[in-house]
Amino acid sequence: MGNCRWLLGLFTAVQVGSVSLPVLAWDEGARGLYNNKMTLLQVLKDGAAQRAADSGDVETLCLLLSIGNDVTERYLARQPKDAQIRDRLKTMRRDLGRCLSLMQRSR
Repeated sequence: MGNCRWLLGLFTAVQVGSVSLPVLAWDEGARGLYNNKMTLLQVLKDGAAQRAADSGDVETLCLLLSIGNDVTERYLARQPKDAQIRDRLKTMRRDLGRCLSLMQRSR
């Protein structure tokens, strides 16, 4: 259960950190669509992180992190010069790896 609380803290920190970054809008349409998808996913991830902390359901959180990775990879395929999102993807991949590791240990 302590690991789940750490995970909840990690995602809260990641969310706060990503909100403070300036938005680079080379293609406002693509970036706006990406931002909308990620905002919706963030709401779902927040709920999943709370559920993981409360009940140990890490699988749902990992699934949502995986979806966020996929959305970000698809955006980068269309906007490969977006360095801010490329850096965010590195962090997202690390978070997904930690989540999957935690999920394996909790089984």
